[in-house]
Amino acid sequence: MASLSCCTALCCVTCLEKPKHRCPACRVPHCSLPRFRKHKEQCKRESAALRRLMLNPHLRQLMVDLNQVDDKAKLMQAACRNPFVEFVDCCLSIVEPSRNADP
Repeated sequence: MASLSCCTALCCVTCLEKPKHRCPACRVPHCSLPRFRKHKEQCKRESAALRRLMLNPHLRQLMVDLNQVDDKAKLMQAACRNPFVEFVDCCLSIVEPSRNADP
């Protein structure tokens, strides 16, 4: 098991406990088995949403093109519409869930 660094302050489930473990799928820290179970359900939903988006052949081709093109900024500017925007929104909702939380 990989050790958790001292800068990893809190459990991913925001229980204010110091994390002792990491999710095997996404490596997010958690403090206990019950907290991991709660996180695991969220992790499954997020993974399913990303998988669904990655089935879009236009998005997949855009990712391949972006990896190969020299002028990435120009391609990104042209790509800032669906399905790419939907993909970016999904990614951001995972890494910054507080942005999507109801006030």
